[in-house]
Amino acid sequence: MSWKNKPSSFALTALKDADQHVQKIVGEVLQQVVLRSPVMDGEFRASHKVTLDSPDSTYQKEYDESGSETLAQGLKVAATAQFGGLVYIQTNSPYGLALENGHSMQAPNGVYALSFQYVCEKYK
Repeated sequence: MSWKNKPSSFALTALKDADQHVQKIVGEVLQQVVLRSPVMDGEFRASHKVTLDSPDSTYQKEYDESGSETLAQGLKVAATAQFGGLVYIQTNSPYGLALENGHSMQAPNGVYALSFQYVCEKYK
């Protein structure tokens, strides 16, 4: 009797599935962060970035009112995330901390914490 699926390939399949799950969750958190971001001129929405293994401390003033370009760039990085690796979703906006602490009528409860909580509840 032979195996239809070799037991030795199980680990590779499980790892691939885990990578895809991580990529999906990173994408969902990023989408929530971008959509929850208050918009005046699109600068804050454009400030979100996804990096792997280490955070990026740079800040470059850009504008993305819809968030579509920011989301596309972040999803491109998220698509390479691997299970067990470090993923950073961050902003280095000079006023990011103030916005997270409720200094916006558009996002009185912040952005990042609510996004994280939403996705955690979804996958509970």
